[in-house]
Order: sequence, then C-alpha cells, then structure tokens
Amino acid sequence: MGLELVENEDIMTCLDAKENLSMLKELGYKIYIDDFGSGYSNFAYLTKIDIDYLKIDGALISNIDVDKNSYLVVESIVDFAKKFGIKSIAEHVHSSTVMDKVKELDIEYSQGYYIDMPSLDLDML
Repeated sequence: MGLELVENEDIMTCLDAKENLSMLKELGYKIYIDDFGSGYSNFAYLTKIDIDYLKIDGALISNIDVDKNSYLVVESIVDFAKKFGIKSIAEHVHSSTVMDKVKELDIEYSQGYYIDMPSLDLDML
C-alpha cells in the first residue's frame, strides 16, 4: 500500500502535511515522490520527509542514453537516494539503450513502454 506524491512547496512547508505523512508511514504506507527532477525538485525535500521511493522524472530518464548531462543528473539523484536508503524508480524507460543505462546506474525499478504498455483498470473508474 502506498501514497504517491507530486512535489510541491505546500508539502515542504505545511506542518500538518508532514505529520499526516508520518502517521501514514506508521500505518504501513510507503511514500513515493513522483516526477523527481522537475518542478520543485529539491534534494532538501528528501531530507524533510521520510520517503521510500523516488520516481525519477521521465524527461531525464528518456535521454540518459544520449545526453551526458541528463545521465549525470540522474546519477546524482540515484547516489543521493541510495545514501538515504531511498529506492529509485526510472520513469519512461522506452528503449533497450535507456534500460542499459538504468541498469548501469543501479536504479532498482523501472517503468515505461520498453517494459510493458500501461493498462487501464476499469474497476478503478
């Protein structure tokens, strides 16, 4: 059971939000940060909230096989996450060359068209 959060400034500054997330963690929920590497992305954010998984933004992942800067940014994010005991998830893995780089960076989990097509769960509607 998990809760996926999109980063925003409110979560960083709202004491109630941090307390509620702590309470959910105590109940066994896993906390995911979605699209890390875009928007409000901030390494300090990861020190303020006890998260379990970091989903690295697809705009960075989708280019790590051809763009050295994207690769270096992702490498930094993964290294930081590992030091904090946070597992990382690569979003938008769309090719074997991107998957090779994801493996090279030792990213624990991957998602994207290379792995499988997304499905629509009609029971969720």
